[in-house]
Amino acid sequence: MKDNWKEVHPKSIFQSAIAYPLSDQEQAILTLLYQPIIGAKAFSLYWTLLSEVTETGVSESLFHADLITMLDMSIQEIQAARRKLEGIGLLGTFVKNDNELGPQFLYRLNHPETVERFFKDEVLSLTLLNCVGQRKLDKLFDRFKPKYTNLTGFEDISAGFKDVYLFKEEQIISQNNQLRQMEQAFSDPRPAQKLSAVNESFDWAYFIQGIEKLGIKLPDNSVGFKEEVFVFHNLFGITELDMIEFCSKSFDYYTSKIDVKDFERAVYRTYDPDKKQKASQFQTNDSVELSAEDQQTYRYNSLKLNGFSTQDIQMIMDSEKNFPLNYLEALKNERGGYTTPQERSLVKYLVSKSGLPNSVINVLINYVYNIQKQPTLKADYVNRIANEWAQSGIFSPEKAIDHVREIAKKGKEQKQSRQRYGQNNRPIRQETLPDWVENPVEEQKLSKEEQARLDKEIQDFLSKGGGN
Repeated sequence: MKDNWKEVHPKSIFQSAIAYPLSDQEQAILTLLYQPIIGAKAFSLYWTLLSEVTETGVSESLFHADLITMLDMSIQEIQAARRKLEGIGLLGTFVKNDNELGPQFLYRLNHPETVERFFKDEVLSLTLLNCVGQRKLDKLFDRFKPKYTNLTGFEDISAGFKDVYLFKEEQIISQNNQLRQMEQAFSDPRPAQKLSAVNESFDWAYFIQGIEKLGIKLPDNSVGFKEEVFVFHNLFGITELDMIEFCSKSFDYYTSKIDVKDFERAVYRTYDPDKKQKASQFQTNDSVELSAEDQQTYRYNSLKLNGFSTQDIQMIMDSEKNFPLNYLEALKNERGGYTTPQERSLVKYLVSKSGLPNSVINVLINYVYNIQKQPTLKADYVNRIANEWAQSGIFSPEKAIDHVREIAKKGKEQKQSRQRYGQNNRPIRQETLPDWVENPVEEQKLSKEEQARLDKEIQDFLSKGGGN
């Protein structure tokens, strides 16, 4: 019967149904946790089917032509969207044949998992991770995780139920039939289903034999671990032998059981490794042997000859002798602010993943904080800049400064070009600027007096050695 979808055509009849309305929390879960996985088309199909359901729990009979019109999608696109909903457990499709009307479809909409079950499900959590990335997953988890109140030092003085309400135990017997009927009404007749990532291309039996030969045992939650193995196999193409190798480095020596967290870390270290930072690139005098102090003097003079101002040079030197977190904290402290946990995490991520030298990361921080006037570092924006700089080979602070100024110059020229285009109606070729330039965080323009005062503040700050 699963092939009956091939018989669907615009005149095929369907109904949609759901047991009870979605709560506000479930709507948020669908939008923020499921939509990144299933995509916009499947998300739209779910809500369209849901919108047709009446108070009876079932929609009127509709033609698939109605779906095509409402969604502006072809039958093939609706099929693909339907399969995504089915695969993740949000939709059950049923069909029956009518001698006169042909196949009739019933689309049973399922409620999303609760937040707790979603994040405890290895398949769902890892699938979301692979769709949105680690930083976004962390943000979503922080949003949905329970916020338990610390009750240390408090005493519970709440009244009990029987202290307030009258309850007659004998009613349990006299009203037994009605109570049982109400209980059964909320019992879902569907068998509980757990999403599975099982892939027949992975030989599970061979994998088990391999770890048993090494004296290694599966973890207590062997079913969940099996799903995780299949997810990693599908995601990275890890073979049975490589998976055995990961397990051989990730087990508890006392129990001989696989440590799931160590196993995950071993996989991610291999397939999502930290990026080795490039060394800061700058001109040195190798023709003669110079002391470190003399090299600094040579570097200062080289920068001066290349047109950098004294203030530029001070910032460059300062960026090279400070770690990014210390640099950021110094900038924040100077203005009376503080570094947020999210900013600390972002800076650590840049250091481990971007490959940019610390000095370039510091210039980036300075650009966002001092030039763009942002009170905090926003992960999406900062990562867009870091990606563009890494791909452009910007591995020295002076290159970063030159790049920012060149981008600003091109932006100004483009603005003037657009104005000229509006005056004489003649097209002018324009070079596309990086996304972080075209879509920056809102920037405040300063007067000449404010800019001069700010420049002096930065110069005074940098002359103190960056807050060290």
